[in-house]
Amino acid sequence: MGFMCFKSDIKPGTSPVCFSLALSFCLSLSTTYYLLPTASYAGAPKYEPLPEELRLLSKKGIDGIYAVDLPEAKKHFELALKKYPEHPYPHFGIAMTKWAELEYLEDESAPEMGEEYGKLTDRAIDVALAWIKKHPGDANAYMCLGGMYGLRARLAVMQHRWITAYFDGRKALSNTRRSLKLDPELYDSYLGLGMYEYYAGTLSGVIKILARLFLRGDADKGMEYMKLCREKGYFNSLAAELMLIEIYTQPGGRFHDSATAVKWSAGLRKRYPVHPQMHFVQIVSLFEDRQYAESRKEALEYLKRLQEGMPAYRKNFLPRILTAVGATYQVEKNYDEALKYFRQAADTLKEDPAASPARWAVWALVKTGNIWDLKGDRAKAVELYKKAKTYKDEWGFWEYIDHYLKKSFSERNLPGALPPP
Repeated sequence: MGFMCFKSDIKPGTSPVCFSLALSFCLSLSTTYYLLPTASYAGAPKYEPLPEELRLLSKKGIDGIYAVDLPEAKKHFELALKKYPEHPYPHFGIAMTKWAELEYLEDESAPEMGEEYGKLTDRAIDVALAWIKKHPGDANAYMCLGGMYGLRARLAVMQHRWITAYFDGRKALSNTRRSLKLDPELYDSYLGLGMYEYYAGTLSGVIKILARLFLRGDADKGMEYMKLCREKGYFNSLAAELMLIEIYTQPGGRFHDSATAVKWSAGLRKRYPVHPQMHFVQIVSLFEDRQYAESRKEALEYLKRLQEGMPAYRKNFLPRILTAVGATYQVEKNYDEALKYFRQAADTLKEDPAASPARWAVWALVKTGNIWDLKGDRAKAVELYKKAKTYKDEWGFWEYIDHYLKKSFSERNLPGALPPP
């Protein structure tokens, strides 16, 4: 358990699910253990395996999350809670289920859910700390605690609470390392450690200069750790695969391997044939492999399923898939068709002005401005960039918008990444 990696819009420099720990680890700038219970240092604690029943219930709960069947996930975690009320796994599972609702179903566009998720995570962390105090040899509990701190750091990052993200990131990393010290064959923990090594080893700019004062990351080692988790992990194998697909589809990245991403994403579609998140992973992988016609074909199939009301293909995913279709036309320089789809995506903002804006819909406004720049109408482009800036920046868009306000978007910027930053 411990680390979910399942963000359907893969993008460079962030994470599927996985961004939760990746950024928090990089923010931490420290490899020291932090606030671990003192009992864990008293000699060599006796190793404690995870109860088999709890292991199976937790796996069923996580499978429910990956299948976006959250009632099913909650059912198994609540049963685990009833049978193991003092163990951190059920509490973390319930918190993860709420996170999945915010991250996957609401596409990070329902900030009111953040408070509820935060309370569930705080409770789960308290339970884990109490458990570890009594069971210092439970490597699974340390892994679980590291995952909880990582997801709490992710929430803090979303809310721009950087100091909180910093300290929770430190705790996420230290507890993950502790779990592996107790059990080097706890392969699920290698996902978190691999993400740390990878992101610490690929930091850039000022962050990289600061980071060098405190840490050294080995991106190659990070990749090997994540591959190990993919091959041997019990809870996190799928998470590791999705994380690797993200890395393989980063434009210009050292580990770029879009062919493998396409192969793996096709395999995920076979395993989850009516799963919108896995479907979108394939769309992104095809796009990054420059198979634009195939990417558009899958995107239009996704759109058809959504319009026909297929379960799990939710209406609030509409701006996402419309923007994806538009991006395939944009890169082929069919700007009129691209503009049509970007406008449709942006127009969803008008449906309920009182609702929290969908990030893909706001990003579609930016993409519409890009098209007008490409068509040579700078005034119209600036108008749309400024309109996008009227929405509260919950996602870090303004940095990009400010750049476009200073300098026109041109064909040199194509193809770019499909998802928003």
